[in-house]
Amino acid sequence: MQCWLEISRSALIQNYTIFSDILGQKGVIPILKSNAYGHGLTQTFEVLRNVGLNWIGVNYLSEAETLRKLGYDGNILNVGPFSEEALKKAYELKTQVLIGNREIFEAWRKLPERAQIHLKLDTGLSRRGFSFEDLQTLLPEFKKLKAHIVGLATHFANVEDVTNSDFAYLQLSRLLKAAAFLRAEGFPSLLVHAASSASTLLIKQSRLDLCRIGISLFGLWASELTRLSYQGTFQHAELELKPVLSWRTRLNSLRDISEGDYVGYGCTFKAPRAMKIGLIPVGYYEGYPRIAGGRRAHALVRGRRCSILGRICMNMSMIDLDNVPEACIGDIVTLIGRDRNEEVTAEQLGLWADTIHYEIVTRLNSEIPRIIV
Repeated sequence: MQCWLEISRSALIQNYTIFSDILGQKGVIPILKSNAYGHGLTQTFEVLRNVGLNWIGVNYLSEAETLRKLGYDGNILNVGPFSEEALKKAYELKTQVLIGNREIFEAWRKLPERAQIHLKLDTGLSRRGFSFEDLQTLLPEFKKLKAHIVGLATHFANVEDVTNSDFAYLQLSRLLKAAAFLRAEGFPSLLVHAASSASTLLIKQSRLDLCRIGISLFGLWASELTRLSYQGTFQHAELELKPVLSWRTRLNSLRDISEGDYVGYGCTFKAPRAMKIGLIPVGYYEGYPRIAGGRRAHALVRGRRCSILGRICMNMSMIDLDNVPEACIGDIVTLIGRDRNEEVTAEQLGLWADTIHYEIVTRLNSEIPRIIV
């Protein structure tokens, strides 16, 4: 591909250190699911492998298998939905599994060899998980398999985009009630966890035995409201998350167009004047959102902002170079990241595309080279 992603070693280590300082190293589960939020599973692990990881979270068994092949022998927690067919493979990979429904629990229980599991409790997200009543009903079966049940987890529904955390505290109270029940019934060493990036930062009470750190490991606040809430709640605490990823390509060709000329499919952009435009070899196949075209989206060339013109194509896009008359074929174009005194963030690109930065980075084509810098 004619574009690449730069993965900052120093930024990734700094972000990991922030959370390990807050939680203690044993309490951090770096979540490297979905190709490490688009940053590259292999590259992210290569950067972090020497910081003493005790846990890694993944979504797919293929991700766990990759980590084992790379030499990681620590705890792996599969946080995604699981099928009956995958349970045997999880045991072979020594991967711990979140189980939150009776059907998968029954399939797991019948296996001669079982992976360790964390019970998933639904406390209000209504996505997956046992109810408290389920835990009570299944308790006799849990007790028979006590050596294999090592954790109890939930997931918050409403932390990132609100300033009122009442529902999160309600969920937390439900989790702690269930944890107290199971511990009293013979599970004193149960690992209890609920917090992801936003709740770890905003709700100290959610920092239980483990915290699952995802988006903020890569230097991105879970949302702008999370950042503002943190600053408002912890006014004297300094926290500098550094974006890990930069996305770059090069100018592939240059063209002069006249006033009234159209640019791109659908003739959605009509030149208001004579213009110099450039072609970049990046489109929606590579992961640049098609909807962002013509919506204030811009890239950086020689440290200056250049508007994206017209519709994004499958493998190409056009940009306005009037701000950079000296631009040449081969010049670096920054789609996400900093160039001199200017920056385009994943959050900004998400706004132009009517989505969130989570989607922007995780949908970057996996074939784009990830280069550790």
